[in-house]
Amino acid sequence: MLDQLLHVITPQALGQDRFRGDNMHPETIRVYGGQVLAQAISAAVATVDVDRGIHSQHAYFLRPGDPTRPIDYEVERARDGFSFSSRRVVALQRGKPILVSTLSFQQAATGDDYQPDMPRVPPPEALSSERQLGLEAGNLDESFMITTGEDLDIRVVEPVDWDNPVSREPVLRIWMKTMRPVPDARGLHQALLAYLSDAFLMDVCLITHGRHYVNSNLQVASLDHALWFHEDFRADEWLLHTVAAERIGGGRGLARGSFYTREGRLVATTMQQGLMRFR
Repeated sequence: MLDQLLHVITPQALGQDRFRGDNMHPETIRVYGGQVLAQAISAAVATVDVDRGIHSQHAYFLRPGDPTRPIDYEVERARDGFSFSSRRVVALQRGKPILVSTLSFQQAATGDDYQPDMPRVPPPEALSSERQLGLEAGNLDESFMITTGEDLDIRVVEPVDWDNPVSREPVLRIWMKTMRPVPDARGLHQALLAYLSDAFLMDVCLITHGRHYVNSNLQVASLDHALWFHEDFRADEWLLHTVAAERIGGGRGLARGSFYTREGRLVATTMQQGLMRFR
């Protein structure tokens, strides 16, 4: 499964800054947004000098992706400056965009350093994985194993009973990593983090009022997504993703996430706004 994930998030080059990607879960109702974010990163990374690392990605989800069809990616080389590069990536199916993303890259630089402290939480070894909990409960969704498959190890500090959600504090803390080591390429680890980053941001807004996208009367869909990469990390080593709802209103929810290494370094920040309107 991990080999399949690595294949999927590394779209095939077709020439002239064009790429094509497969889908990780072809039997689900729509493409997982984190997959498209990851593929857009991989496509952009392939067009930038290796001494420039991505520091931010901003994306809009325009249409739901069809999981039965491949996704084409077109990269525009917007600018290559003295120390920054900018790329615009469009993901298309049937000739129509399903996502547009802008990405910025920077040569290594030094400056002041500050970050908030990592929250104190139990270590991942003290927690059960989402897959283990699903197997014990007998409720695995075989068609959409984002957090319960055999490719990723996902451990929620305070697990949510998604079949019977209740109102609770709008905060989730999740340990995440791949099931086994992956190659050293920096862009690959950034693409993997983008894939992970889409997993709980809408969920934390839903649990605020005890809702779940499967059994609620809400129409739920991601609208936009932003990622900022602060320093290098490995996605095959434990990362703590702390997620909190920032604002819910107007038929939308906004959430923020922070990724910390086990040593407490804040390596990435993410925000997402999603549609949460009554049907």
